[in-house]
This record gives sequence, C-alpha cells and structure tokens, in this order.
Amino acid sequence: MQLPISILPGDARMEYTAEAMAKKGGIICSSWSEIPASGYVICGIPFTKDGKMVNTSMPDSISIRSFLGMLTSSHIIIGGNLPKGVISYCTYHGIKYYDVMSSASFVAQNARLTAEGLLIPLLSKTSFSICDCRVLLTGYGNCGREIADILQLFTNEIYIYDTDPSAVKTARSNHFKTVCEKELRDRNHRIHQVNTIINTSPVNPFHNQIWESFPDRCMIFNIGSFSLKLPFPLSDRVIDCPGIPGKYAPKTAGNIIAKQICSHFKL
Repeated sequence: MQLPISILPGDARMEYTAEAMAKKGGIICSSWSEIPASGYVICGIPFTKDGKMVNTSMPDSISIRSFLGMLTSSHIIIGGNLPKGVISYCTYHGIKYYDVMSSASFVAQNARLTAEGLLIPLLSKTSFSICDCRVLLTGYGNCGREIADILQLFTNEIYIYDTDPSAVKTARSNHFKTVCEKELRDRNHRIHQVNTIINTSPVNPFHNQIWESFPDRCMIFNIGSFSLKLPFPLSDRVIDCPGIPGKYAPKTAGNIIAKQICSHFKL
C-alpha cells in the first residue's frame, strides 16, 4: 500500500515537485493539520534557513522543535541539508529520514542549475559583459567547479581560492589559476584587479583586511545561505543569490527533486 505523500509549500520548486509527484499521490499541504498520521513528509531545500524555523511558506510558520513534535515513527521526513539536531531527534525517536543532499548525483545537478542561474545576476547586476569579468571564485566545491566551468567559456580571467589543498590541486589540474592567502595580502598582485568576486564558501572566506584590499568598484555575488557582512564600501556591492535553482529554473529543479525521491524510495 502506497504511503501518503505530504509536501510542504515553499518556493516554486516545491510546487513543481508536487506536480511531478501527483501521480504518486503527492499533495501540497495548506495547513499543518493536513499532514496525515503516517507517510512521507517532503520539506524544503534547505530544511531551514535560520536553524530555528522550518523553511516553508505555510501561513503559520512553526519552529523545528514544534514540527518534529508532530511526527511519529510512522513518518518519513525528507529534506535538504537536514541539521544534525534533526537527524539526532529522528534517530532517537525512530523516525526515518532522507537528506536529498546526500546524493552525489542530486548535488551535481543542483550545482549545475546554480551555475547556469548565476549568469542572470552576473549580467543584470553589472555594467560589463561576462567576457569582461575578472573573477575571484572563493570555494572550489560542487558549485564552484560548475561555476568555473561555465565562466571559462567567456573569460580566462578566473582565479580560484580555497583553503582545501585537494580542491586547489583539482583546480590547477583543470587549468585554472589559483591564489593563496599570501598572494591575497600582496596588494601588487594581479588578483587585486578583479571586478567580480563570487563566494560559494559557507562562511566568510576573508577577514576585513583582505576585503579592503579589493577595488571599491568590485561586485560581490554571494550564493551562500548566509548574509556576507563586509566593510564599507564593498558592503554596498554585495548581491545575495540564495536559492538560485528555485528562482531561475524551478520546474527543472522540482523535477530533479521528485526524481531523486522516487528513485531512492522506489516509488
């Protein structure tokens, strides 16, 4: 017997996820009371934006603690970037869970959508073409690699910064220029001629002294899930770009989510 599939509303991705899973019985919930006593509960990606509240557009938002209190061992919770506290709670109370971000194929597809979508703010928020971009890319993980691969179709002026030696080695093997902290401290280095900085790091990659060494006209695009606090005047040049797949390719992103869930649970 097919278990009920409840989908929490969120950005447009979740609407398309529900559309793709309709034939499997997937239904978008309009209130918390609509969640059945058992079955799958598909949450947002990420599961939470602030570590306190569930990421949903439900009219009456609730805390993570309250949400977990609604679940039983008859539920299966699905989301993206599930916090350690949620995983610990589910494990202790016998609630099954699945984090779609644990799938390498899903992460790769999501990173590709992020890289493609980033081109839109790059074009709309700057006064120059991508061909004229001189880029410092902080972080060479899944998203960083995809962004670099797309940008190199337009410009050769791409510098990679990462604190992970293996990531730096991979970037070099892919023929990208890399910079280290020592070079960033050298104000005569070419890196200080960049006009675009793209941050994919989950934390602020530099302290203020390094940030202040970049040109005031530099544009900073932050795709991390946190707000990048920078010294003035760069603080006025930060463009936050969270949730790019849901903003610029929601149908594709929703279909990818649905496909990943159906594949994992063999629905």
